[in-house]
Amino acid sequence: MRIVQVSPRYHPYIGGVETVVKQISEEFVKQGHKVEVLTIDPGGRLQEVDELNEVIIRRFKPTGPYCYSKPLMKHLSENALQYDVIHAHNLHTFIPHMVVRATRAIKGPKLIVTGHYHGKGKTPLSTIFLRLYRPLIKGFLRQVNGITCVSNFEAGLIKKHFGIPDNKIAVIPNGIILEDIKKAQPFHVTGHNLLIVSRLEKYKNIHLAIRAMPYLPDDYRLMIIGEGPYRPYLEKLAANLDLKERVAFLGRLPNEEVYRWYKTCDLVINLSNLEAFGLNVIEGLAAGKPVLVNNKTALAELSQLFDGVTSVDACNMKPEELACLIKKCISMPLVPPDLKKYKWKIIAKRYIEERYD
Repeated sequence: MRIVQVSPRYHPYIGGVETVVKQISEEFVKQGHKVEVLTIDPGGRLQEVDELNEVIIRRFKPTGPYCYSKPLMKHLSENALQYDVIHAHNLHTFIPHMVVRATRAIKGPKLIVTGHYHGKGKTPLSTIFLRLYRPLIKGFLRQVNGITCVSNFEAGLIKKHFGIPDNKIAVIPNGIILEDIKKAQPFHVTGHNLLIVSRLEKYKNIHLAIRAMPYLPDDYRLMIIGEGPYRPYLEKLAANLDLKERVAFLGRLPNEEVYRWYKTCDLVINLSNLEAFGLNVIEGLAAGKPVLVNNKTALAELSQLFDGVTSVDACNMKPEELACLIKKCISMPLVPPDLKKYKWKIIAKRYIEERYD
């Protein structure tokens, strides 16, 4: 099968959508399919045509906001008949809209959209844009063959906001590299280590975990992996609370080191207000660690699926209350769940085999 993935960005850019598209594309190749990725290079510094792990990558310049690119649309409209499946990603950008516009006069390829949809933007301004954009999304979603969502929570939003019937929606979760997590070796550290793996944005609520640290014993340390625009504020907050020695900003790390920190920590924390899935929750469970999450969006769904995930109304808790709960979560026994269905091999196969009525 000939498959083209159309994504806002792709490796070496790092992010949730970028990771999903890369993993699925490479699994498609392993299963015998021919795969191309059409994507946008905002900086214009990468090769226009590239190949990585047998995936052909074609990069285009942006010509407007929210990943709009006329050159990408032109290429797709001229070459759409080469593909059996055209798979567009991220309803928070113009990518799915461009795919539908570029192929609306072409019969043949199956059009699939994976939304990565949160229901609102990361900022008040992007939320306003999304509300204005919804009527357009509703129109072009009616023209695609199927929509995949990574959680029941996301599927509910798609139905509510765009009136999409059940028979056009499939729930296929994101995956993890289960074998690599399981074989990772922990670092040799002392004390209790809490772990956050996240983009550093305000809505991720990392500041709530930092504010709880003064109410925990001195041998508790918070390890934060990731980068983002909220880092300066978080570093200043840690310094003001005299936590420089207990809160470590590790920045962006290769997967091998991230997996080692999962194996090292005593508790994984995700207090985000905005998640369509919650990949680090599954990665933490794969490492055999309990997880503490906010009771918002898809994180609440994961807490209902797994005994090792505790949900809490983090935004309405006092720091000392959150600290008390952190100590309680660390002491909870954890029976490692069966996570085989989250292997990328299984996820990619489900994408290929899914049938929409």
